[in-house]
Amino acid sequence: MLERACECAAEGTGVERTKVLRYREEADDLLIIAGIGWKPGIVGQRSLPSDMRSPPGLTYRANTPTFIDDLPNAPDFDYSDLLREHGIVSVVNVPITVEETVWGVLEVDSVKLRRFDADDREFLCGFAEIIGRSIQNRQQLERVRQTGLDQQIELREREALFRELQHRVGNQLQLIVGALEIAGTRITDPAGRKIVEDLNQRVVSIARSHEQLSLARVERDISIGAFFQRLLPTLPVPDRVEMLSSIEDAAVPLGTAVRLGLIVNELVTNSVKHAFVAGKGHITIALNAGAEASGSTLLVSDDGAGMSSPEGDGAGLGLVRTLAAQIGGSVDWTSGEGGGTKVVVNFPLKTA
Repeated sequence: MLERACECAAEGTGVERTKVLRYREEADDLLIIAGIGWKPGIVGQRSLPSDMRSPPGLTYRANTPTFIDDLPNAPDFDYSDLLREHGIVSVVNVPITVEETVWGVLEVDSVKLRRFDADDREFLCGFAEIIGRSIQNRQQLERVRQTGLDQQIELREREALFRELQHRVGNQLQLIVGALEIAGTRITDPAGRKIVEDLNQRVVSIARSHEQLSLARVERDISIGAFFQRLLPTLPVPDRVEMLSSIEDAAVPLGTAVRLGLIVNELVTNSVKHAFVAGKGHITIALNAGAEASGSTLLVSDDGAGMSSPEGDGAGLGLVRTLAAQIGGSVDWTSGEGGGTKVVVNFPLKTA
């Protein structure tokens, strides 16, 4: 871009040589980073002083254009070896500002004695402003790109940590399940064994939901349809009970999906244990992702023996209420048509 800018500056002023100089703080000089008409080995390697006796140095320090018609005979300026060996006589230097700070200098060099007029001044100052804005835009794009790279690096680090955490949590859940199973076999009291079995079933439910998590979903909403497609086949439903499902797909927060999965697991487990003690039947699971953010419903119903009161299984239904409340929802229990139990969870789709 800067090489093309030098070409345009030369064409606009009718001179042989132009260059762009960038201030280097570590060397306290002005490095020629672009230019046309110069001998090999100049651009990118040679520099000019940045003090007040140097034409580009004065421009950089004072942030003002410098016009010199006869540099070799100008008492206030030094005639550098670089300009001398190229036979430069007349020069113009204009500051290039980026974000209100002098970034560098655009210099026009003529090998012929020339008096640059007001039109040249207006053209070069305006052109230097365009260069400065272009540099500023590129710097902003680079910052955006670098920010994106930093976020990608941070995300990869978080994914690695999450993967390790997920692995350890999975192992711990399996250990708990195993310990509860062993404890259940050692308990002779039927009531105590039932408590351990119920607790074990809930831990298994948590473990299954944990398995549904994937790194790709940690930072964004997930597909509730895909989530239930993987979850439903893992539910503890015997062959004598047919499970029917109708799940509308929608993007939901990860926390909402996990809690809905736990609710379904709890209600299905209750139906299998209490509604179909020995007989056959059906369990229906339906999710309606309403158009309104607060109008979504989850239905779990069965055609089994039914339950006389929502308090009939206080621990399980209390867990369902707690999970629903965590996603801003509510729970209604009613008797199903023709018997059975119908549980409806109303919840906002976009609240985790």
